[in-house]
Amino acid sequence: MRRLSAIAVCIACAVVVVLGVAPAAPAAKPPTVFINGDSAANYKFTPRVLQIRRRQRVHWQWDSNGAHNVRFPKLGKTSVTGASETFSLRFKRRGTFRYLCTVHGFRGKVVAR
Repeated sequence: MRRLSAIAVCIACAVVVVLGVAPAAPAAKPPTVFINGDSAANYKFTPRVLQIRRRQRVHWQWDSNGAHNVRFPKLGKTSVTGASETFSLRFKRRGTFRYLCTVHGFRGKVVAR
């Protein structure tokens, strides 16, 4: 029985090598930045600085009871303003991209490498 198992593993490895077929990796979730805090005095982006790979998508999720938005002035991109919202953006080039919530003024940045 052990021998049959070993043969099956060898055959599976040979198929991967010959055909270049590998098991599909599960799709990775994009990194998420949370907008949280319980009052205007402590609203923030968590994490405030996010490092990613170029071409990666970042997701923002509102996790507070206040109305917020995400605005990238230099990219000309702005999410909707509201409570319980989400926003996603793909960073196609390398660089440091600063953003803010224009409602409360707190800031964050994405560094794409």
